[in-house]
Amino acid sequence: MIEHDDSQNVGTSNLRKEDPGYLAIKRYDDAGFTLTDDAHYVGSIVLYKNDVYDTLAPTDFTQLTDKHFRSWCSLKPEMILIGTGDKHHFLSPEHMAYFYTQGIGIETMRTDSACRTYSVIAGEMRNALVVLFPAQG
Repeated sequence: MIEHDDSQNVGTSNLRKEDPGYLAIKRYDDAGFTLTDDAHYVGSIVLYKNDVYDTLAPTDFTQLTDKHFRSWCSLKPEMILIGTGDKHHFLSPEHMAYFYTQGIGIETMRTDSACRTYSVIAGEMRNALVVLFPAQG
């Protein structure tokens, strides 16, 4: 369930989910993310199972490089979700093909959608990685 906090007027949203198994996103706003363990991260993050990597993603989607893609694939997820910020951005066909040749599904979507989707996937204990850029991106 998403709950928008209109009193702060900063685009803050809460995701309410009982113990999902893997770490998931509990709350997000324009600057960062709070996880189900109540740890808060400012800026972009990569979340995989119960691990958080705040150095495996640049500050903005447009700064992604092949090095980032290789580092994500080295973790061996079955799928990768990328929350691209408040606007939906797409990867190039070449980058999409790279993930498919690695046997990894890849999807890009707005960050709010990626947070909701990943929370469901984490609850199912699926082998997925999520890359989240703050909504301002």
